[in-house]
Amino acid sequence: MAQRALADAMELMANAMAQEA
Repeated sequence: MAQRALADAMELMANAMAQEA
């Protein structure tokens, strides 16, 4: 379960970075 939450958080961060770029 924690792994799934971590993956979701990483995806959110990646999305934010892509939008900033």
